[in-house]
Amino acid sequence: MNLENAQIAVLVESQYQELELWYPLMRLREDGANVLVVAPAADQVYVSKLGYPVKPDLAVADVEAANLDAVVIPGGFAPEGMRKHKPMVDLVREVHKQGSLVAAICHAGWMLASSGIARGRRLTCVPNIKDDVINAGANYVDEPVVRDGNLITSRLPGDLPDFCREIVRYLNDAPPRRNTARTLESRQGHPTSAEYTHPAKVVMGTRGRASANYMAVVVQDEPAK
Repeated sequence: MNLENAQIAVLVESQYQELELWYPLMRLREDGANVLVVAPAADQVYVSKLGYPVKPDLAVADVEAANLDAVVIPGGFAPEGMRKHKPMVDLVREVHKQGSLVAAICHAGWMLASSGIARGRRLTCVPNIKDDVINAGANYVDEPVVRDGNLITSRLPGDLPDFCREIVRYLNDAPPRRNTARTLESRQGHPTSAEYTHPAKVVMGTRGRASANYMAVVVQDEPAK
């Protein structure tokens, strides 16, 4: 397909790895793709491991697999939060099921395991979660980038040039897979930007009373006065 016609979701949760989100997002926008950041909620700020904030374009509830040619899953500790949110896992599973691209780097292997698409596939991930993907039925290999059908995986931020090169190659060669001509638009009125003036501050909170399901909560996303 022509990358200018591609529609791609980059998933986010708090504790994401900075380069693994922004590098693919900017690289694919550079070639004209419509790339949007998708999160559990659209009205929340999400932060990286170092406090780099991102405001999502859309909530996962606003997106269907039929709208997408690809989904990119960054690592850091964000995939741990993503896989606690069933609609995020379901979106990855359905994008894969329709034959569109799923690209995952670093700890994003957790999402492949949780969505059930790792089984029987040759893939890579950050080495310290290799047991998780192996136990999910994957054929783990330690390589910079691995492509197995409509699944592309990489290990670490240093693999991003190979990772993005393979994503671009795949999309240029693949026929369109999404089943709708609907153009996704950011709720912000413009695509999310990497511009920011200060790190956000977060604390860990629970998703409910007496819950052991923890999440990062932004407590300050404006400069202190």
